[in-house]
Amino acid sequence: MDIVFLDFDGTINTFSAGDNFSQAACANLNLLLKQVPEAKIVVSSAWRMWGLPKMKEILAKNGIDKEKVVDITGDERGIRGYQIQCWLDRNSKVNHIVILDDESDMGDLMKYLVKTNSFIGLTEADVKQAVEVLKTPMKGKND
Repeated sequence: MDIVFLDFDGTINTFSAGDNFSQAACANLNLLLKQVPEAKIVVSSAWRMWGLPKMKEILAKNGIDKEKVVDITGDERGIRGYQIQCWLDRNSKVNHIVILDDESDMGDLMKYLVKTNSFIGLTEADVKQAVEVLKTPMKGKND
């Protein structure tokens, strides 16, 4: 399974008010999902605390296929990378990941990070990099 860990603020929400996200950034997320059709989304954003159904609703409102959204990371305390690692520890069938985030607090998962510009959001160049990252097998896993 291929997973896109998705932050909202600074990635697809370029600090606008409410849950109307950047159209360009959302189009670029759709481009990534089109280029890697087997990829699924796990919301790693702080918004995840509203629950998976609300995440699907917000993403669908912004043109993202809600069927691609399969989970949210847990409520573990600590840096985002730790929260993602905890999710990975609970989900062993993951072969490839990419983390889309405007922060760098990924710990040992830094090589899977595509860091976005908080004011621009996800770009086509970021998508190109994300596709390459998704080709990198997780440590200790085979393709």
